[in-house]
Amino acid sequence: MILAILGTLDVVAGISLLFLKTFPANFLFYIGLLVLLKAIYSVATGILSKCFFDFLGWIDLIVGIALIFSFSIPYLWLAPVIKGIYSMVVGI
Repeated sequence: MILAILGTLDVVAGISLLFLKTFPANFLFYIGLLVLLKAIYSVATGILSKCFFDFLGWIDLIVGIALIFSFSIPYLWLAPVIKGIYSMVVGI
């Protein structure tokens, strides 16, 4: 169940990146902060378990920073949306 909730957060982050200009800056900041916290946890636990290629955590890190500073990289929104849909399907 928690995986589905985190997957929903990824989808919201991806949609926020796609429509960056339409969302208020406060919304983008808080969604980015949540994604960034999730990314730090993911990358840190990956490093502690000696798994340095946790690319899903690194994607979250890039997306969180992009949302906090309100900049967009072309097609970056696709990564969290695909990751979120996968997490929701597996989590349910």
